Order: sequence, then structure tokens, then C-alpha cells
Amino acid sequence: MSAPILAVENLEKRFPGPRGQTVHAVNGVSFEIRPGQTVGLVGESGSGKSTIGRTVLRLLTPSGGRIVFDGRDITSLPEKDCRPLRAQMQMVFQDPWSALNPRHSVRRLIEEPLLLHMDLGGAARRARAEALAERVHLGRAMLDRYPSELSGGQLQRVCVARAIATDPKLIVLDEPTSSLDLSVRAGILELLAEIKAESGAGMLFISHDLGTLKLISDEILVLYLGSVMERAPSAQIFDAPAHPYTRALMSAHLPPDPAHRPERIRLEGEIPSPIDLPPGCPFKSRCASAIDDCGRAKPGLRAAGRGEAACIRL
Repeated sequence: MSAPILAVENLEKRFPGPRGQTVHAVNGVSFEIRPGQTVGLVGESGSGKSTIGRTVLRLLTPSGGRIVFDGRDITSLPEKDCRPLRAQMQMVFQDPWSALNPRHSVRRLIEEPLLLHMDLGGAARRARAEALAERVHLGRAMLDRYPSELSGGQLQRVCVARAIATDPKLIVLDEPTSSLDLSVRAGILELLAEIKAESGAGMLFISHDLGTLKLISDEILVLYLGSVMERAPSAQIFDAPAHPYTRALMSAHLPPDPAHRPERIRLEGEIPSPIDLPPGCPFKSRCASAIDDCGRAKPGLRAAGRGEAACIRL
């Protein structure tokens, strides 16, 4: 088995909150991504998904834990030393309209990472931009257009072209299909699968859409209040979820077969505040299976099928 391109150990991220309080956004998250593997992050809004994505790329500074990229510990690497790594770790953001400079042509947008990270002459750079446009199924005719002249799906393909321009080893995708309609979304997912198969890049795919994660992820981490509730192969998450929170998420997922009517698990109450984390299991206040022991100590991950789940009742 190949060595992981990214290894994250007990990652923590805290932000200053109101009145001198602390927001505990990410709390002890660990996972690995190997070359050619896609790991999915899923959870409700505010569960820490995007914060994890930005922190592992060192766009945010971690508050605790360890991040190892391509065998190198980058946890405390100064910002100036992170810059040379940017060519090897790229990100595709949720909103392509905000991610792209509207005053630049598509050609210039795709050439930008080549200018920053690769030593190419003008002719080689132009040829590379044209090849990248073809690779993401845009066509060379699009290169002289501006973002306002493209559809949302085309803009996201420009973002993907920029992300793969430097042949990165790791790509973080933060809900890259959430703003697109279903037919366009399918095309982007097919493109990402092709790129992963060709390049062998590892991918961290962040989404709240379970159907999307099922299509693209090899392994899924289920997050709640900044903590991992369950980590398992994608098939197990959908076919035999172990954690009560994962089962509740799966019950809200509409299967493709309209005749199949899964039992709906309704979660009562609100997500606890990340400023005042509850003792014990973060999910206990909304869990129908909770017992007194659930509030005494935060459960660690324990074996559950081919994965792991953080529940003392397994």
C-alpha cells in the first residue's frame, strides 16, 4: 500500500469568539489520504468541513494536532515556506463566480498558476493553457472569453483547470457542485473521476450532498460539531451506518428507487454551541439511544465493520 499523501492527526482549530470566548471549530480530527484516493467529508452546516479543508492546506493555521503532507510535517511551517508547496496542494472553491477575477480572460485565469509555480516560456504556457482547457472539456474557443460570458458549469471547469495546472498531489474540493444543477453536476463529477484516474492525485471532497459523496468517495468521514462520528468506506456508510448520527443522515437521503421508503429518523433539538462544548459525546443531546454514560467522557473511535465509529454503545 502506498504511503499517504496527507496524514492528519488530532487536528484542532479554534477561532476567537464574542466577549473573549473561543469557538471550537475542529476538535481532534484524524484521517489519511493516499494517492488516487478520494476522502469525503459530510456533516451539517457548521460541522467544520470547510475549516478542515482550509487548515490542511495551511490557508488557516492549526490550533493543535499535526499535518503531514508528502512526508513533510507542515503543521508549524511559516507562511513564506508554505508558498513553494502550493503547486502540489490545490483547492477548488464552492462558488466559481467569487473564485475567478471577472476582469481576466479564461486564458489568463488558467495561466496564472503556471506563472506563479512553473518555469515556462510564453509559448509553452499558452500551449499548456490550451491543453488544460481541452482537458476539462471547455475547448480553445473559450479561452478568450471572460467569466461573465460562461455558465456556472463552465466556470467550475475553469476552476478545475486551474487546480490541476501544476499537477498537484492533493486537491481539496469544497462543495464544488453545490451551486450547479444536476446535469451539470454529473459532468463535473465525471471530470473529477477522470482526472483522479489519470493523475493519481489524492482528493478531499467536502459536501453536504450524500448522493454526490456516494458517487465520488472511497472513504467518508461523518462530522458533527467538529468531531468525527464515523469513518468508513463509502459503501458501508450507505449500506450499514454504525453511528446514530450517521443513521439519521442516511435516513434523510432519498434513494434512486422511489419504491424504497427508508425509515426517517428525526433529530430533535439544536446543535450545541461550539463555544460551550458539552461534556461527553457531542451528539448525546439529540441522540435517541443516549444513556447516562454518554455524558461522562467523549468516546473515541472504535471498530465498526470495516470502519470506525465514536459511540460507546457499539
